[in-house]
Amino acid sequence: MARSSEPALSITAWQVIQSMHDGVVITDPHGTIMAANDAFCAVTGHPRSELIGRNPRILHSGKHDRAFFARMWRDITRSGCWQGEIWNRRKGGEIYLEWLTISAITDAWGHTRCYIGISRDITSPRLNEERLKHLAQYDPLTGLPNRRLFHEQLRRALAGRPRRDQLGVLFLDLDHFKDINDRWGHAAGDAFLVAVAARLRGCVRRTDVVARWAGDEFAVLLNPVSGRADADRVARKILRIMRRPFTLHGRRITTSASIGGCMIEGRPSAERLLAKADRAMYAVKKLGRDDVRFWSRAVSLRRTINGTRRKP
Repeated sequence: MARSSEPALSITAWQVIQSMHDGVVITDPHGTIMAANDAFCAVTGHPRSELIGRNPRILHSGKHDRAFFARMWRDITRSGCWQGEIWNRRKGGEIYLEWLTISAITDAWGHTRCYIGISRDITSPRLNEERLKHLAQYDPLTGLPNRRLFHEQLRRALAGRPRRDQLGVLFLDLDHFKDINDRWGHAAGDAFLVAVAARLRGCVRRTDVVARWAGDEFAVLLNPVSGRADADRVARKILRIMRRPFTLHGRRITTSASIGGCMIEGRPSAERLLAKADRAMYAVKKLGRDDVRFWSRAVSLRRTINGTRRKP
């Protein structure tokens, strides 16, 4: 860095700043950049010659609104410091996430002499965190929410629904899926499940939730639904869509589905709702598959008489 563009710091202090792995930028009280260390230049992609004399706004990503920056400068004005995550943009256009600390340096009379920003690129750790979170909540094969996330979304829907709104839960089991695996192999079976997931997504609205429950079982949350007739209409639409032949790698595969449903009554727990939908689906399997049945006391009684559930 040329001596003319260095801030009014001792050589020792500047050497310390240059040796830091975190990015450091120093601006005057008006926000004009006076100095930036090598780490800051490396992260932003801007050479020092492009930074000196400019405002840090050149790094704005567009992901934050005016209110975000108003809160930031309110904190700096009140306490002399702000810390938090901020999305910025590198010279090449790539958006990155950094942990930023901005401190106001004042003189003996409390007047701001300059601002120092210390930043660390945390894009990779955050992406790893998001990947791990995604793996914990989503089925890796179909990309649908998994059982754990479906439970969580159902509980949230139950807790937050107005009394007048109804919810419906559907459990879907593919009929004779084992035959597909046995005849064509597990790779074909996996491809088939992916195709089924895509069809299910196309049968519901954006407010609804489709999840892969386990194996060849799927769960659907209809949120909201006007009543049982509306939920039944959606379930029978899914049946029709599932009956259409699938074409995978030149093979024509046909299947059907058994669907059990349950409507909200009172303030039940998520576990009770799921259990009722599961019982209704089991009743369909017992009666010959390829149909829809909603939970009722008769369904529950029949299950008790027939014994515990065993998938036929």
